[in-house]
Amino acid sequence: MRLLRAASVRMLMALLPIFAMAAIVGAAAAPPAGAAGQPGWPKTLVLGEVGQENATSLLQGFAPISALIKKQLGITIQAYAGTSYAAMIEAQKAGKAQLVEYGPFSYVIALNQGLKIENLALPITAPGTNGGYYSEAVVNPANSPTITSLKQAAGTKVCFSDPASTSGYLYPSYGLLQVGISPTTGVTPVFSGTDSTTALDAYQGSCQIGFTNNLSLPTVFSANHVPTTGLKVIWKSVEIPASPLVASKSLPASLRSALSTLLVKDANAPYLVKHHYCTSVSQCETVTGGQWGYASPSLANYSQITTICKVTKSPSCSVS
Repeated sequence: MRLLRAASVRMLMALLPIFAMAAIVGAAAAPPAGAAGQPGWPKTLVLGEVGQENATSLLQGFAPISALIKKQLGITIQAYAGTSYAAMIEAQKAGKAQLVEYGPFSYVIALNQGLKIENLALPITAPGTNGGYYSEAVVNPANSPTITSLKQAAGTKVCFSDPASTSGYLYPSYGLLQVGISPTTGVTPVFSGTDSTTALDAYQGSCQIGFTNNLSLPTVFSANHVPTTGLKVIWKSVEIPASPLVASKSLPASLRSALSTLLVKDANAPYLVKHHYCTSVSQCETVTGGQWGYASPSLANYSQITTICKVTKSPSCSVS
C-alpha cells in the first residue's frame, strides 16, 4: 500500500511539469556518488506495487525518490504494477521485481512462502512516526442509516479489497469475528481490488459496508468528488504496523544496506526540497501521495499479524 499514491495520480499530473524541472535542477546540482561502479550492483532495479493503474503511475508517484536513487547510487528505477498481492509475491519470486512495497499481511505471507527478502524502510506521513495506520469500515449513511457499527453487518453485502490485504481483509475479518460475525458466511463478501475502491463502492451502493484505511479515505473524497457526508466511519481497527518496502536478498548486501540508509536518512520531503527534487514540501508530498519520508524498519513489529491470523484462520495466512 503506497499510502495515498494511487488516488493522487490526477493531482500529480498537474504538477509533473514543475517536478520535471526540479528533478533536472537536482540532477545537475552534483555528480552521481560513484556507487554505480560497485561490483555486482545492477544498473536498474524494478519496483513493484499493488493498487496502481499501471507502471507509469507507479513511477510518477515514486519520481523524487527514483531521482534520488539515480543520483546517489547510479541506479535507474523501473516499475511493475501488480494486479494483486498474490501476483506481486509471484513476481518477486520470479525476479520480475527486486523492490516491492507490500502490505504488512502480504509481507508476512511472502516470508511464510520462503521469499528471501529484507525490510529496507517504512513509509511514513510525518517525521517521528512509525508508519502505522488503521483499517476502517465505512457506510453511506443515506443508503444504510441503520448500520452504525459492525454489529449490524450480519447479512449485508461487504466490500473487502484483496484476500491478502491487511486493512482491506485481515483486520476487517478480525473485527467482524470480534462481534460474532463470520467474514465468509455471515456477510456476502465482495473483493473490490483496492482500499480506495471499497470505499467508493460503499458510497455508490455496490456494497453496504466497505473496508478501507485512514490513509486512503481522504483521497476517496478529494479525487472522486465524494462529499465528506457521503461516507461515515463505523469501525476502526487497532493500529496496523507499517507497510514495508522490501528488497530481494538476491541483491548484494552492500546495495541493500545503501538503499536502506539512503531511504531512511535522505528520502524525506525536506531533504528532497533542499536538493531540488521537489519545489516545496507540500508539492513533494502530493507527488508521493502523502508520504513524508521513511522510518527505520526496526520500528515495525509484525508478530501481531501472526496473532490475528491464528484468530481469523484466513486461507491466505497459510498459503504455501
